[in-house]
Amino acid sequence: MELTPLQQAVELCNRSKNVLICLPKDPSSDAIAGGLGLFLLLEKLGKRARIVCSEFTLPNGHGFLPKSDAIEKELKNIRQFVISLDVSKVAVEELSYVIENGKLEVFITPKNGFYEARDVTTSAGSFAYDAVITVDAADLEMLGPIATGNAEFFYRTPVLNIDHHASNTQYGAINLVDLTATSTSEIIFEFTKALGFNVLDEQVATTLLTGIISKTKSFQTPTVTPRSLAIASHLIASGARREEIIDNLYQSKSIATLKLWGRALARVQQMFGGKFIYSMLGEQDFEKTGATDDDLPRVIDELIVNVPTAELIAVIYKRAGKNATVCIDVTKSIDLKRFFPEGKPYGSQSFFVWETPYQDLLAAEAEVLRRVTQILE
Repeated sequence: MELTPLQQAVELCNRSKNVLICLPKDPSSDAIAGGLGLFLLLEKLGKRARIVCSEFTLPNGHGFLPKSDAIEKELKNIRQFVISLDVSKVAVEELSYVIENGKLEVFITPKNGFYEARDVTTSAGSFAYDAVITVDAADLEMLGPIATGNAEFFYRTPVLNIDHHASNTQYGAINLVDLTATSTSEIIFEFTKALGFNVLDEQVATTLLTGIISKTKSFQTPTVTPRSLAIASHLIASGARREEIIDNLYQSKSIATLKLWGRALARVQQMFGGKFIYSMLGEQDFEKTGATDDDLPRVIDELIVNVPTAELIAVIYKRAGKNATVCIDVTKSIDLKRFFPEGKPYGSQSFFVWETPYQDLLAAEAEVLRRVTQILE
């Protein structure tokens, strides 16, 4: 009988000793929290684990997450270069090396006789990891330089792909992709459950609950399901620090964020029967409030919470000396980047930032509305 993807994932975890966890470039809070939950889980199982994310910077308000400082910015030292010397006929007396002028020179002194060129061979050693787990990435390209710079490693190493987005390309050897889940952290909980609840402690529970809360905006979005509520309840019973999560993600707003939020709410507009809501912010709004681009995700969070019927939420804004830019959040599984292919948008599958080709804010608004119309129609 063929094993289910979840059973295959458990089997891969059980037989692997060295596991690499990869987050997408510009990860969502769900991806960060879920990845850290896996990292803690694997360490508890006695695995050698490492977690990487291209050009990673920990977002504000996420420092409370256990092991948040363990996320590395680049993937290094995944394979050794091996120099082999045949010593079956001539034994080694002494070995030394020097590095000069950009070259490594190895000096081998034989006990008797001498070595010849044919006694030396070179080869690539085995990879440092026997399994890869990708978190919240629709395809390998979303991993950025981690994947593009190590194509052979990802080709030769089994990949467990964990995601909940419809845009996922099923690229893994094992695809743990559940479109009914509200978050990737929810799927990782099911993986934890399959491994045995004895591995679910306070730290793992806190990370996974963080992912679920961030994705559902503290259970205020229409995507919340009885299943997600049941999982959250179990995580809290397992020691997840709900108050600490809420305080860091939603209640620790700066005065600048609150001022910017007020300006954005005053200009909220809606289309398509409330399915799309957006607001606009100009250069003076940032100057007078003292806010920065980093405050925009929290402004969007408030728009989502206050207009729960919305499927697409956007803030179109203009900073001094730059083109107008749009931040877009989607509460349903829509591949937004397909409608904004140019300009190198960055962010996660459900939230990304796109710099428009326009300096004028009204021209940018017209272009965004045109594309949103295509999405919703």
